[in-house]
Amino acid sequence: MKQQPINLDEAIRALRDDEAPAGVAEAAAKRVWTRVAHEAGLDRSASDTIRGCADVLALLPAYRSGTLEESRALLVRDHLHECATCHATLQQPVGRRLAVLPWRAANRVAPSQPKSYRREALAAAAVVTLAVLGFGVQRAFFGVPAGSRAAVQSVSGTLQRVAADTTPTLQPGAEMAEAEAVRTAGGSRAHLKLRDGSIVEMGERAELSVSVRGRDTTIHLQRGSIIVQAAKRSSGQLLVASKDVTVAVTGTVFSVNGGLRGSRVSVIEGSVKVRRGRDETTLARGQQWTTSDAMGRVPVRDEIAWSRDVDQHLALLGELQALRQRWGALPAPSLRYESRLLGLLPEGSVVFASVPNYGQTLADGYRLFQERLRESPVLQEWWANADPERHGGPSLGDVIEKVRGFSDYLGNEVVMAAAAPESDRRGPRPFLLAEVRRPGLREFLLAEIARLEEQHGGKAPLMILDDASLASEPESRRKMFVLLRPDLIAISPDLAGLRTLAPAGGGLSGTPFGKRILDAYGEGVGLLFAADLERLGARMRPRDLPPRGIGFEGLRHLIVERKELFGKSHTEAALAFAGPRSGIASWIAAPGPMGTLDFLSPNAQAVAVFLSKAPSQVLDDILSFVGPRNEKALSKLELAELESKLDLRVREDIAETLGGEFAIALDGPLLPTPAWRVVAEVSDPVRLQASLQALVAKAAQEAARAGRPAPQALAEQVGAETFYSISGGGLPVELHYTFADGYLVAAPTRPLVMQALRTRATGDTLGRSAAFLGLFPAGHRDHVSGLVYQNMAGVFGTLMQVFGAATLTDQQRASLEAFTRDAQPTLVCVYGEPEGIQVAGIGGLLNLDPTNLALPMLLERGLPGTARRRVP
Repeated sequence: MKQQPINLDEAIRALRDDEAPAGVAEAAAKRVWTRVAHEAGLDRSASDTIRGCADVLALLPAYRSGTLEESRALLVRDHLHECATCHATLQQPVGRRLAVLPWRAANRVAPSQPKSYRREALAAAAVVTLAVLGFGVQRAFFGVPAGSRAAVQSVSGTLQRVAADTTPTLQPGAEMAEAEAVRTAGGSRAHLKLRDGSIVEMGERAELSVSVRGRDTTIHLQRGSIIVQAAKRSSGQLLVASKDVTVAVTGTVFSVNGGLRGSRVSVIEGSVKVRRGRDETTLARGQQWTTSDAMGRVPVRDEIAWSRDVDQHLALLGELQALRQRWGALPAPSLRYESRLLGLLPEGSVVFASVPNYGQTLADGYRLFQERLRESPVLQEWWANADPERHGGPSLGDVIEKVRGFSDYLGNEVVMAAAAPESDRRGPRPFLLAEVRRPGLREFLLAEIARLEEQHGGKAPLMILDDASLASEPESRRKMFVLLRPDLIAISPDLAGLRTLAPAGGGLSGTPFGKRILDAYGEGVGLLFAADLERLGARMRPRDLPPRGIGFEGLRHLIVERKELFGKSHTEAALAFAGPRSGIASWIAAPGPMGTLDFLSPNAQAVAVFLSKAPSQVLDDILSFVGPRNEKALSKLELAELESKLDLRVREDIAETLGGEFAIALDGPLLPTPAWRVVAEVSDPVRLQASLQALVAKAAQEAARAGRPAPQALAEQVGAETFYSISGGGLPVELHYTFADGYLVAAPTRPLVMQALRTRATGDTLGRSAAFLGLFPAGHRDHVSGLVYQNMAGVFGTLMQVFGAATLTDQQRASLEAFTRDAQPTLVCVYGEPEGIQVAGIGGLLNLDPTNLALPMLLERGLPGTARRRVP
């Protein structure tokens, strides 16, 4: 007989419509339970008592504490997922219950009728499949994992577990169960460590509980203040839920204060998402948010002033400073003026990177670290939490020893490269090359391979070849090949690439790209990176290339160098074009004098200044290469239509009124309002001010139509100066500005604008500071096209504001002063050349000085059992 096709929808419908005869369902349930109970050793009478909400509520205390047997816990958990009333009761503090109605599952009794067992089997299989899938989803995203939710790390004063009839005191090491509430007493503090590694510091009289659902962890804050150091996590998120707001975070530091009149969220580091109802707001570092005006706002430093970890932070800061001084005394690898490896690479190489052999330097640095670690209890406490070996990672000492042992066989240079032959359309082939300076490398590698195979119980995907075996070895995508000659080691996953290595020199060094690299060696190199952008661009698909006309189609080479000279780090980068710069690349003007620096003080913490070609020409460039690529978008908002709505001409009334010099700086304290300044060259201040007034007026009209608060523009004469301001209308900050000698000077407050004018009048400016001028790289022009400057010494002032100068001891103040005294400022200069752009600076494009890295590392890691205080 021909079988009919199975229809899943019909099978499910048949199962749904079937009604069990009287007694059949109950008899089947008894048979199943008898078998399961017999095999699992369960007591049927115990589990049979769960018949409704009243039975579930009676079991909740044991369920909360984790002492309920697994069979009954499964039934309770299943009921909680379906019954909102019982689930709400579980979330309430111990001792409080919601009123519940009686509940009992109803059984439908129907007369017996003939059944189709085939339909029942198909329907049952479909339902079981869906149930298994649903159970898997429920376990992954909504399941309640077993185990504790947090552990008490430290207590100052009293920490109590909140229960219905008792409040036992908790000591360090005690653990919290699911939804178990804890509370600090008056004048007490406590640190909790969550199961995901996050740290929660509780202020006095704070009460909270912790629950886990799937991959998410939620801190339920009933009242009081907490500071949370959210651990970085690969999945899920950490939530803090107070009575009127929910905060979602991962890998950041923030505080939540739950008071009688509402909640206040303050971000100390990173960013958080604050949710209230359907509204969501993102807060960045230093920002604050309240659920009501009655709650009020306070400075972030006052919000976290109750934390008692400042002493530990500053002590660790001093230890890292001592380490920095020891590391600074280590000799750096010497500069290299030639490279034999360059000539071995194939002519089609498109990427070249050269680094010195750092093996011995790393070993010496680790030795100094170990010496200081034995001497310092503060470092020992920090390293006990930061050591990667404690978190399942490898031992740092073992890793460095392996690197040093391998590097002892190598020459003074290690080269990483990628080749892309024109005849091969595959991706670039990676190489790692180094000269071999002493025998024994083959034996060393074979011993390491054997060790890896023994540890992992399999064959290591690494094969050592010589020139003879290289020619006959078949290709394999699962192996890393090592070509070992008496004077050379080359590593690559591509056999064909290894066969292209030039045996007798020539290779890449004979190409224009190779000759440009040789020019860099002529002046000595430390770290060197070079890319043949022209050849890389030729291999890209047209759709992956930047739009033509933007100005990047003529790129040729990129060269980046970093080296140590006379105890200072020098960084240079050069971007070369095949012809004159065009499009975006032409916006950087030729080097010239900068007048905006006259409005900035020598104590500025961060400055960026650039010279550009005329803003009207920049606007023309934007319209020229945006129009052809995005005609549909421009049809909706053509420039003429925009100008008609604004009642001004963008090019004539705005672009042509500006000059080609712009500066933005942080010049002053970070609190209570960051002291930023914007200085722009202006060719027609009267027309620009009229345009700004027209824009504010149009914005006010639109706001009035929409029923929103309208922005307003004000002007006030103070002596010979006219000061303007724009505020309201949803603007995040007020804008205050004035015009002075052909420049617009803007800041968030009028006193900051006036201070910039006084700085220029006194002549005590950043542009005339000897310390600032001493940072300019030697051998370059007197003028620049742009610069980026930072001075970490300004952090001292910020920390003084955060912690409060009056609260610092002499030792703490000395630690901060020692840190900032040795922190090195950096300056990066940009030069616009006719057919290229050059970048040079002392201190590097990124300041890698260990002192400047110490503070972020300190604030990121903190100390075990402490809440980290960040700079708002």
